[in-house]
Amino acid sequence: MSKTPSVFERVRLARQDGRLGGMAMSWVRTAGYIAVNPAASRVVVHAPEHVQPDPSDRPLVERIFRAYRRMKEDQKGAPPVFLPADVWQHQLDIAYAHLNAGLRDDDLEQFHYFLANFGSWDHYTGVTWSTLIRGATGSLLKTRHLENEVFLRQLKLWEWFYGGRRPVQALAHPLHGNQSGAYVNGVFTTVTSYPAEVYGSMMAGALAGAARPVVAELGAGYGVFAYYLLHELGASSYVDFDLPETLCLAAYFLAKCFPEKRVLLYGEGEYSAESHREYDLIFMPSYQVERMGDASADLFLNTFSLGEMPPAAAAMYVGHAARTSRLFFHMNHDRVPNVFGDGSKALLGYEYPVPPGQFRLM
Repeated sequence: MSKTPSVFERVRLARQDGRLGGMAMSWVRTAGYIAVNPAASRVVVHAPEHVQPDPSDRPLVERIFRAYRRMKEDQKGAPPVFLPADVWQHQLDIAYAHLNAGLRDDDLEQFHYFLANFGSWDHYTGVTWSTLIRGATGSLLKTRHLENEVFLRQLKLWEWFYGGRRPVQALAHPLHGNQSGAYVNGVFTTVTSYPAEVYGSMMAGALAGAARPVVAELGAGYGVFAYYLLHELGASSYVDFDLPETLCLAAYFLAKCFPEKRVLLYGEGEYSAESHREYDLIFMPSYQVERMGDASADLFLNTFSLGEMPPAAAAMYVGHAARTSRLFFHMNHDRVPNVFGDGSKALLGYEYPVPPGQFRLM
């Protein structure tokens, strides 16, 4: 997972997952878009070059840098179940090298440069599609595919879902982190904006009526799901539990998106149930999930990362979700499991040991 999967790997996975026919037809349609481009008046792909960091970010970045140092130090003593699986560790070593080098050399500038550009990074970070967007640059065929089969197709599905009643502006995605994506009807979106907006809106609806709901998310990536949810939700407390590297991205992105919110980073104070009342955005390494109080959250979220963990780790986190929250939303692998270096397999979504009777399946 250190880079976007090759064409051969994507074909193999599509065949394994029963999507090969659909994938082939997608590219057949793309060939026709060379002559007639339905997305011409609606979609403009955006693949920016790296930018220099904004000096005004410095106070926030200094806080994140201190938190990252503390997280990496304390991670050494964390139980193995909280450490990244091999499908992630190699990726962290390569794509997040600027963070690690910044920490090693006490170089805030290098650290800041990565935060300011992770959305257009030229190595696959596992949390954005920047390499897919950048890889299309200079190729008419790939650009047409992105415009029509990725962005316009998702837009039409999104419009159908809402019956045309929701303005495209609801999809607007901030550019913090120098994001790659496309302007659709003049509104900037990323590859994941469309599902994240739908699910974020649904989860906000599920929490309607709750006074200052507490939302916990395991493995938020850079915080795209949280952005759309919090944009709809209003007053709330959001807690992200994740690996130190990706936690830095989420802290940077979400703090920039919501500058009015009160932020607690690791090492700035003890995390407890009281933190949910004092802070709006809380970023904690995954092993801090043990400090969450029973029934202290209204919603526990996870998208994809449970399927990237060994079974013991996934079971442990599912147990914490059941212990701490009245609602549990997850979207994970349901057909083809991840296979680890030792040959073992991750759990599929229906195999998670959710306590019987704990939740009602929606």
